[in-house]
Amino acid sequence: MASDRAEQNERQQIENVLRTFVREDGRLVRLPARWSRRLIVLRHIADETFEPGVEYAERLVDERLRVWCEGASRIDHVTLRRYLVDLNHLRRGGGVYWRPAEADSGAQAA
Repeated sequence: MASDRAEQNERQQIENVLRTFVREDGRLVRLPARWSRRLIVLRHIADETFEPGVEYAERLVDERLRVWCEGASRIDHVTLRRYLVDLNHLRRGGGVYWRPAEADSGAQAA
């Protein structure tokens, strides 16, 4: 019961962060300054933009991330790509990017 309440509170917090920093049309308003909120937004972008195990050419990654940045203040697709790679939401090698499977990502660090 207590764990259900904690999960519900966490989901509500995530929804609040996304509502604040992601527009209804799926574009970013801006990246949050607070790191814990930034992690939530970046995870959301990875989840909504890339399928696990699918390989993407860098040009396609950039195209998909540019959509998030349209109209956002002080953020560009290169910065998003760098964050996603640094957090292991995306991996790269041999000119391609891919999103690892959930159990393989290990990017829960704050």
